[in-house]
Formats: sequence, C-alpha cells, structure tokens
Amino acid sequence: MSADYWASSQRHHWQFTRESLAKARAQVNENERASGTLVNDVENNRQMKIYFHILIRQLGRQLNLRQRVMATAEVYCSRFFTRVSIYEVNIYMIVATCVYVACKTEEYPQHIRTVTSEARNVWPDFVTHDPTKIAECEFYLIEELDSYLIVYHPYRSLMQLTQAMTKYNPQLTLVMEELQNTWSMINDSYATDLLLLHPPHIIAATCLYMIMVLKSPLIRPSKPPDSVKARIELFAAFLGNSGIDLERIVENVQEMISLYMRWENFNETKYKNGFVKLLFGLSRE
Repeated sequence: MSADYWASSQRHHWQFTRESLAKARAQVNENERASGTLVNDVENNRQMKIYFHILIRQLGRQLNLRQRVMATAEVYCSRFFTRVSIYEVNIYMIVATCVYVACKTEEYPQHIRTVTSEARNVWPDFVTHDPTKIAECEFYLIEELDSYLIVYHPYRSLMQLTQAMTKYNPQLTLVMEELQNTWSMINDSYATDLLLLHPPHIIAATCLYMIMVLKSPLIRPSKPPDSVKARIELFAAFLGNSGIDLERIVENVQEMISLYMRWENFNETKYKNGFVKLLFGLSRE
C-alpha cells in the first residue's frame, strides 16, 4: 500500500519509534533547561499539537488551500519542533513558512507576499509586513528538515483501502457519510504524533476502524442491529486478512480518543496568551 512510501525519506529519515521521538524531544528539553525555559512536558506537547493544528488551518482558510497542502505544512511543523524549541523561534512565522513551503512542494504555489499578507491578517501582532522574513525562515526550516520535503499522507491509503474493502465484500462499501467522516478524522489525526510514528496506511486503517466499528451504528440507524454487527464482523475479517498490524490500530484508536477528549477542554485563547507571555513577555489578560 502506497508503495513509494516504503522507499521514501519519510520512512527512512522521519519515521520515529515512540522511544526515538521521546529521545528527540528530551534533547530539545535539555536545551530549554539550559536556557531556563523548560516547560515542554508530554502534556504541554500534546496541547501544542492542537494549537499548531488550529494555526495552520486558520492561515490555510485565508489562502483557500487544499487539505493536502495544510496536512503537509503540519507535518513540516511537527518535524521541525522535534529539533527546535518553541522558545527559540517566532512560532507564527514558522507556521507561515511551513505553509509557504508546503504550497511549493504540493504544486499549489502562493506568492511569498501573499502568504506574508494573509499571515499578518490572521496574526497581526506576530507577523511583519516584510516577506524576506519568511524567506529567511524557509532556509532555516529546510535545513532542519534535512531537505526532505516529500510527504506521504493517509488520504491515498484510505482510497486504496476502501477499494480493497469493496472488492473483498460489497457490503463493506462505504456510504458517502462514512467516507467523509473518515477523511475528517484523518484531518484530525494531524493534531497528534501519529504521522511521525506510523506509515500512512496504519493511520487510514485506524480512522476506518473508528468509523466502521464505533460510529457506523450511528451513521446507519435504519439498519437492523444484526446487519450492522455482521458488517463489523466482515470488516474485522478484512483487517485480519490484510496483514495490517492490529496492535498498532488499537493503540492509535486510544490516541485518537484521547485527542478528542483533550480537544473538548482546549482553550485556544488561554494557550495563545501563554505563548504571548513566554515568547514576547507580554500580557493579554
């Protein structure tokens, strides 16, 4: 599945284990500790992922970007902050730069002045009028990413899986609402570390599992319970025969459930104020 992924820089250079990701962040923490700014604990990192997710989508909407472009920008941002502390940089400039570079990578180019202007419209206190600042950040970003910019996403894997499911048994064909919900859940997964930890098809299968098993009875209320149960059993058989690592799926389901629980309690304004104080020494209360 997604054959090109297996030979990609994503797999060979930017796929972490949980242990190696924790080690990378520990090094960032060590740098923060040396500078007296250490607050980058596990829970704080999870909250930051949600905040960056929101920021990228704010700018993406301003620029009318495709979802894939925003997803690539989010991967760049996630990778960058495994090496660089949020307290070393202007995070809003980094987010704008990730979006700008992602537009070029995904062949949806935006003029640097346009990105600068729209970023300033969204975050007027944090982004200057000067487009050369994004140009400078671009070199910094690409250097930290080791110039590996091609990203493989779960969207293609989702389409491959749905085709395979229909071929396996027509009863597994997704209705439009199921497909849309799975796509939306993949979008949400970028607010986690999943794409740093797993191949794209694992994430696609995780989101399919959550829709097919956990939400399908809600999406198909007119179907008798026995019919829904039989379909879930068919899907379980499909997964069992697919060779996909089921333990990873179970682990990722828990991660996604935890994400939604955190999201319910996430206070964007509070977090923005925290960044203002930490990065610029200002108070917005």
